[in-house]
Amino acid sequence: MNIVGILGLVTIFAYVSLSEGEEQQCSRYHYEEQTLSKILRLEQKLELLENIVKNTKGSEWNVRGRRCPDGWISFQGSCYLFQHTSKDFVSAELFCVEYNAHLVRIDSEIENTFLKNHLKELKDAHYSIGLTDVETEGTFKWYGTDDVASFTDWGSGQPDNYGGGQDCALFHYGIDFKWDDGGCSSERKFICEKKAD
Repeated sequence: MNIVGILGLVTIFAYVSLSEGEEQQCSRYHYEEQTLSKILRLEQKLELLENIVKNTKGSEWNVRGRRCPDGWISFQGSCYLFQHTSKDFVSAELFCVEYNAHLVRIDSEIENTFLKNHLKELKDAHYSIGLTDVETEGTFKWYGTDDVASFTDWGSGQPDNYGGGQDCALFHYGIDFKWDDGGCSSERKFICEKKAD
């Protein structure tokens, strides 16, 4: 029996147990109104919880009916792993490859917003993404491909190649998780991505 059914039984029981006096009828009406209000709030909370369950860690089905492994988050046909152990860029990519994944490749503002919103819930840290200009300075490509980034979210004045050695992109928590370029040998947390099964 679902929660709405249980609350309905509670309402009926309360209805029957009140006597027929005029004062008690007003009280009954007030009680019914309160109970109905509680039922509506519980329905809203249930709907919210169902949405949270669909978008949190674990093996969930995404909108296309595909699954992500435990610990990965599903979004629009992809699975994302927010790795909290810091690694340099190449070691992070190799870690992702062990899971048939790659460092995250961000193709749209919607995907970027999803990732930024999740990062804001985590503790402040920089997170590496799979974008680099190590081959040609100023031309950022997704690592392991020849694809130049069609969508970017650089912070103001970025990328700046500060000091001449910043070839790997990251989410920078100090600028509201906009993108920044940093040294590829610097160890930071990272995000893996793969297609949902």
